[in-house]
Amino acid sequence: MGAETVISLLAATLLATGWALWLLPVGRCSQCPHCQLEQAARERETEAQASRVYRIPMCQVCGRNHAPGEPHRR
Repeated sequence: MGAETVISLLAATLLATGWALWLLPVGRCSQCPHCQLEQAARERETEAQASRVYRIPMCQVCGRNHAPGEPHRR
């Protein structure tokens, strides 16, 4: 086997391994506390960005942004 063939096989293997690792559900599972905390943080950040755009005030009781008529959520 030539050197180019071995290098090509190793490169293809490396690319396939990288693709397989990219498909793993790291950070997207629903069971582990770490992923749940990250999901909650992303939701809070999205909600905070939307509230800044629409100028919805921060509620001092529940700590989230909602209109004055909405119920509190903890």
